Amino acid sequence: MKTAVATALLAFIMPTAHALELLVPAYFYPADDGAASWQALAAAAPGVGITAILNPDSGPGAALDPSYGSVVDGLQAAGGRVIGYVHTSYGTRSAATVKAEISRYYTLYGVDGIFIDEMSNDGAKLGYYQSLHDYIRGLDADGYIVGNPGTRTAQGYLATADVLVTFESPAAEYAGYEADAWTQSQDASRFAHLVYEVPDAAAMQATIARARAMNVGHVYVTDDDISNPWDRLPSYWAEEVGAVAAVPEPSAWAMLAAGLGLIASRLRRRQ
Repeated sequence: MKTAVATALLAFIMPTAHALELLVPAYFYPADDGAASWQALAAAAPGVGITAILNPDSGPGAALDPSYGSVVDGLQAAGGRVIGYVHTSYGTRSAATVKAEISRYYTLYGVDGIFIDEMSNDGAKLGYYQSLHDYIRGLDADGYIVGNPGTRTAQGYLATADVLVTFESPAAEYAGYEADAWTQSQDASRFAHLVYEVPDAAAMQATIARARAMNVGHVYVTDDDISNPWDRLPSYWAEEVGAVAAVPEPSAWAMLAAGLGLIASRLRRRQ
């Protein structure tokens, strides 16, 4: 009986769970090679957790681009998640401007959440990012929020996003990077690392292993370079999908506990 109840709850609470997921800055226009890259994301989505960051024009742009609309629909239909890119200039950009872009993403593209780039890691800016968090939740109670300080950050920033990107830099810097000690007591799903200039599939696998050792639940590794590291998928994309998908998923009871915790959190927010 207990197992049957757990199974039913899991189907309702967490239809899909992955120990490790891909967070892909999909900053390539969906034409020619870019279209093939979006198709590759959709092809991989049924077998691995994928969140793609949509960025038509350093933000949503003024109007719907049908080419982007089509690939967003296709990736979502395949089981992937799409979130819209906004930048905040480390808390100095007008919050009203950022909020207007957030609204436009939902109106134009029906996104699943928002990627907040150039996030400050200064505790004095927490109020600014909390206001963006609350605004997104007002538009979409289940909106998936990823914040990108790109480096170590104050623990208080966990309240502003579902996921924090705590590393975004080349592989040469990753070798000496150590995560904040406080991150080790949190769920790995709260953290992401984006690593570029990783030369080959073997180095990619070593990078993923290092991320896992630092309690990271979302990764993206590419051999693209610093000039524009997010303008294509890596040459070893298929191997990366396989490496991420091969990480064992959480046990049923761990998933149940996480799902119940998620429900409790959402109920507290709505009280």
